[in-house]
Amino acid sequence: MNPYLVLGLTPNADEAAIRQAYLDAIRVATPERDPDRFRQLTAAYDLIRDETSRHRHALFCRDPGGDSPVDALRQTLRLMPPGRPLPWEKMKELLRSCAKP
Repeated sequence: MNPYLVLGLTPNADEAAIRQAYLDAIRVATPERDPDRFRQLTAAYDLIRDETSRHRHALFCRDPGGDSPVDALRQTLRLMPPGRPLPWEKMKELLRSCAKP
């Protein structure tokens, strides 16, 4: 899971933008309406809510579930139809999603 993608942010977002994106998202996905999405949003926010967490996420490029850039690339490749290679631009985009901000 890439918390920036879940919250619809870029990795260079500041604390105020992260908090605002989280608050906007949980207004729509309340625990009563969509509990799974609410848990996903909360987990993403917890990963990047403060500077220390963001640096840890940027340094290790992974969340507690163990997703790394290589894991993300493998998951994407599994979804690709057989015989269709992943475009280089898409591969670079996936690897950059966990790059340091």
